[in-house]
Order: sequence, then C-alpha cells, then structure tokens
Amino acid sequence: MDLDVLLHAKFKKLGEAVTDWRQMRDKLKTLADDAKTQLTDRAARADWSGENSKVTRPFIDKTAGEIADMRWQAETIYNMLKDTCAELTGYRDQLQFTIAEADWQHLRVRDTGHGSFRVEPKDGADVSQPTIDGFAEDIRQLLSDATESDHSAKETLVALADLSKYGFTDARYKDRDEAAEALKAGEKAARYAEDPEKAGALDAVLKKYRGDALFAERFATRLGPDGTLEFWVAANDPEHGAGADKSLQKHLSETLALASHSDSPAMNRWENSLVKAGTRTVGDEPGGPTGFQVMSNLMRHGDYDDRFLTEYGTALVAEDKRRSGNGERTAWDDAARFPGLNPGGPDSGADPMTGYMKALANNPAAATDFLNGDDRHPAAPGTKGTRDSNFNYLFNDRTWPHEPGPSGELNTGKNYLAQAIAAGATGVPAGEPAPKNLPPHNEGQAHLFENVVETIGKDNTKLTDNGYMSDSFGKMTGHYLPDIYRAVSDDDGGDTDKLYPITGARADIPHGDAVRFLFALGQNPEGYAAVELGQKQYATNLMEYHLDPELDRDSRLIQSSDSPERSLNRIAEQSGEISGVLANGRQEAVLGAASEKDESFTHALAQGKNFVSGAIGTGIGVGATFAVTPMGGAVAGGAATTASSLLLEEIFQANEDSEKEAAGYMAGGEWERSKKDHIKILQRAAELASRSRGSRYEYDVKDWVRDGANTGFNNASTDVHEIIKAGD
Repeated sequence: MDLDVLLHAKFKKLGEAVTDWRQMRDKLKTLADDAKTQLTDRAARADWSGENSKVTRPFIDKTAGEIADMRWQAETIYNMLKDTCAELTGYRDQLQFTIAEADWQHLRVRDTGHGSFRVEPKDGADVSQPTIDGFAEDIRQLLSDATESDHSAKETLVALADLSKYGFTDARYKDRDEAAEALKAGEKAARYAEDPEKAGALDAVLKKYRGDALFAERFATRLGPDGTLEFWVAANDPEHGAGADKSLQKHLSETLALASHSDSPAMNRWENSLVKAGTRTVGDEPGGPTGFQVMSNLMRHGDYDDRFLTEYGTALVAEDKRRSGNGERTAWDDAARFPGLNPGGPDSGADPMTGYMKALANNPAAATDFLNGDDRHPAAPGTKGTRDSNFNYLFNDRTWPHEPGPSGELNTGKNYLAQAIAAGATGVPAGEPAPKNLPPHNEGQAHLFENVVETIGKDNTKLTDNGYMSDSFGKMTGHYLPDIYRAVSDDDGGDTDKLYPITGARADIPHGDAVRFLFALGQNPEGYAAVELGQKQYATNLMEYHLDPELDRDSRLIQSSDSPERSLNRIAEQSGEISGVLANGRQEAVLGAASEKDESFTHALAQGKNFVSGAIGTGIGVGATFAVTPMGGAVAGGAATTASSLLLEEIFQANEDSEKEAAGYMAGGEWERSKKDHIKILQRAAELASRSRGSRYEYDVKDWVRDGANTGFNNASTDVHEIIKAGD
C-alpha cells in the first residue's frame, strides 16, 4: 500500500458500507424471525393437500432457510467490514501521528511510489541515523499492517462469497481475523498433508476446524485432488506413512464433504478433476489402487454435495460395469492388496462402491437421484427413475465382492446399499431420527420404494438371503404404511383416500407384491419389529383421526353417518392382514430352514423403542387436523399421539418385564396366540384412541375392531398360503 494512499485515505464510503450492512443485518434478523413464525411455523400447522403439499410447502421451507442464511451472511460481512474499517482507520491515524512526530524531529517523509517511501532530514538538519531508521521502520510496519488488513479483508470476503454461487451460505465468523485465520489454517493443513508422517498433526487441525467452511475449501483446493488421493495412499502405507487411523479418516472425510458444498471456481475444478481421476491409478507405482478406491474411503463420513455425489457415482457405476462385464464378475481387485484404505473398518475398502453407498446413506437427496438414474446420468430431482436404473444394477445385477470377517461374510457394501435405498426413499439419513418438518414423499422417493417392493415381491430371496438389509427396509416401510394399507385394502369403491389420506406422491403397490414383501421382512427380527410397531402406531393414530367428533363430514368414510364404526372396522382389517403376514414370516423364520430363535424377535420388539417412540408426534405436513408421521401414522392435531404413545409404552413394557402377566405381547408362538395378541392390542388401541378424543363410542370400539382384525388375520393366512404354494 502506498504511503499517500493510507495517509490521505477517506473511509467515509467504507464507514457507510459498515452502517448499511449493520442495518441490513438488523432487518434480516427481523425477517428471519418472521419467516420462522409466519412461514415455517404456520406451514407446519397448515392443511396441505394436492400439489401444495409437494410444491408450496417445500418452497416455504427452502425460502425460510435461505432467509436465515442471508441473515447470518449479512452478520458475517458486517463483522468483517466493521473490523477492517476500524483497523485501517487506526493505521491511518497512527501514520499521521508518526509523520507529525517525524516532522517535529526535523524529518520529512516522502512517498516515492510503488509502496516505497523515504525518510530524510529537512533543510540539512542534523538528525542521527538511528532516529531516521526508527521512524522508517515504524512507518514500514504500519504500511505492512494496513496492506495485510486490506488484503485479508478482500480475500476473506471473496472466499465467503465464493462458498455459494447462488443463494447464501450459513458460514459465520465473529470478525475478519477469525475468517482469515481459518484460511491460513487451511493452507497449513494442506502442507501437513504433503508429508504422510504428519498425519497426527493434520488430524488435530482438521478436528479443531471441524465445520469451518472457509477452512475446508482452502484445505481441499490447496491440497488438490491428486494431492488428496496421494496423501491417503501414502498415509496408509505401513512402510512410509505414520499410519492413518479412523479418527483421521473421519475428520478428513468430513472436511472434504464440507468443502464440496463450496461453489468457488477452485473447488469446482477440484471436483471435476477428482471424478476424472477415479479410473486412474494413484501415484507412480503400477498396480496401485485407483482414484475411486481411494476417494470412496474418504466419503464414509459427512454430507457431500448432491451434485458432486451424483456425478461421482455416475462415473463410478460406468467404470464398475466396464470392469465387471455389466455385473457378471467382481469389478475390483482383491481386498488383501489394499488393506489400509479403510482404517475405520469393518471392510478393507477395496470395493469403492461400499464407501460410496455410505455417502449416499448420509445424503438422501443424492441417493434418490442417483438410484433412480443410470450410468449415463442421474434422475431429475424428485422424478421417477430410468428403466435401467442404478438401483436395478446394484440390487439385482452387480456381483458384490466377497470379503470374510472374523465371524463370517462382512456384507458391508450391500448393507450400506440398503441404508442408501432407505435414505433415498424416505428423505432421512441413515441412523438419524426423522425431523419434524420432513416433507411429503416426492415422485422419485415413492418410485424407489415401489422398485424395492416389486423386486422383492418377485423374488423374496433377495431379502431373506440378505437379512441384514431388513432393519433398513423395515424402517423405510414404516414411512410408507399409508401406501401399504392402501395396497392390501383392495378398495374398488375409492374409499382409501378418506381412510388412509396421503399427502405428496403415493407409491402404487400391487396387493400381492405388498404381501410377499411383508412376508420376507417378517422373517427378520429387526424388519419384523420395525413394521409391526410402526403399523400399530399408525393404526392407533388413524383411529384417533376417525374418532375425532370434529372431523369434517367430507373426510368421513360414510358421509351420511357420524358413526366411525366402518372406518375402525376397515382399519383393523388392514392392520390384521399386515400383522398376520408378518407373523407368518416370523413363524417361517423360527420353524423353517433359517432356524431363527424366537427370542430374537421379542428382543427386537423391545429395542424398537429406540427408533419408533422418538418419531411419535412428528409430522410431514398434512395439516393441523391430520398429519402423517415418519412412521406413516395419522396424527390428529394437539395431543394426538397420546393414544399411540401409551400403547407402544405398554407393548415395550410387556416385552421388557418377563414377570408381568401381560409379558410377551406379540411374543410369538402358535398362530392363534399371535392373532389373539394382535386383536388384544388393537382393542386397547381403539380404547385409548376413543378416550383421547372423548368419543361417545368408547364402549363400542373394541367390538368394532375385533371383527375387522380377525378377518384381516384370516386373510393373511390365505395370502401366505398362496405364496408358499407358488413357491412349491
């Protein structure tokens, strides 16, 4: 910075900018608060239906999120400008004071251009050289500090703006120095990554700056795509590396995932180059791992950007098909050749599809689009998939490599595939609870669920031979219980829209496919528990809904009558059929070739509290009088989940306390015992639902559901008999 520029600087415009951004920050804070109370909170209570549920509600949620990001970005920019303005003003004032002091010491300070200056005696004054040098050093330091402040402000503001090309970023910094320090730390971390022996130091920095967007972008772009891949190979080399561990793998994965959300030109180049490097061998040694094999092990943690994930996956599947002859053989080298790529385990990491599936399980939107797409392109967001979809290739055609573990086959890749499918069909990342504002299913999600049910309906061994997939598929099915109830109702009169309202896209499932799918799920303890508990919750909430004395006449099953008898009878019948099919599946597992222990089913029911009860009462936006829970349940406003909460608590308690008379609700045993248990539970559900609604039919509801449940269970027996007969 030239001396005269700082000396005569007028910071009026910069000060005005600071004032403008302070006012903008305050206005956006008010706007963000209003967006929450006037938009999102009201939207959560609104009665959405039709296209509004698929378009308007998600638009409102996205708009409110953008406004919140605007608020935080304005806050950060204000902090940076305020900090810079104060610093530059201070440096200018110090420079003016220093020059005035030099003048008092008979010294003249002249700007000589291009950042240089001269300090010299005035009119032949006798001034010692140390005094001259002292003033020169002070001025030089002031100019250096001002230059650094100005450069840092520009760099951090540009870096912040580059994080999001369209829209805004939620990155927050209290001042410019904090943002500048993040950029410097990113460069320092990239230098650490150039030396595999500094893996420990790198891990410490990555952990410290976890969640810092500027740090992540600067680290990734300074290291570069090739540097990223080469570092991970070197760090896992037992001869030369310091030995990477699961902590470094996790923090490095999360940092790269965060960086992928940046829209900076450098990060876009990083992503494009990384995808192209996927097919090439990493490093100079022939026979080493490919870019896909290395990078997929750095995708197991964190939430990668949707676009990058789908582009990466599309290229990976194309290469996988080329190597494997469209899935006829294993595509990748034996795990023993690259034992260190995945220190976090449990698999070796040699199959790049495994780590990539875990990345999709963490990102539902990308999972939907990728699995519905093919090896040429992902599906358009929210739309149905292609005929030769990636789901079809990965679930039906691909030969997944065998990898033995201490207790047998690992099956990590296919297990992560199931998690990715469930995430893509529901919109909920694997292992996370469903959020309260979970939007309704879109066409792409519903289509993916249809494909799962159809595929397993045609060949249930695809699930029964891979039982470890059942926990993911069971939880996924809980989100589609309204669709399953519709499928088994065989309604020709068009009553299902009133009995089982659905907002958003519906999954069109044939009755037979639904039964065969449920029969397969029922043969696994976790799959059985997820659907059985979820559908008990759904049935109870539906009863609350239809027992509501304030229910609109147009929403009643029989408009000419206030009595909900027919509604509860039909609900109980469909519930009975679903429970009956699951009970048959459980019996098949216990008595059939699988020889599954019945106690494991009871244990799974008790453990179901961990994933069912936490979802009670959360809605996906059908309105104040009716909302579908993430487990598929109808929730009738206010304290609507009281009945289902109490019912599930009774089931959990009965299965946890073996000394109680009621111990063993749904504890298995012979067919008749299962049916009696189910009827007893549904009667209790109807009783609780009636009380919660203050219904005048409290003493009638148990009779209404008994007959329906009995019919449904008997229908299930016929359904399963046909399945077994067809199998013979």
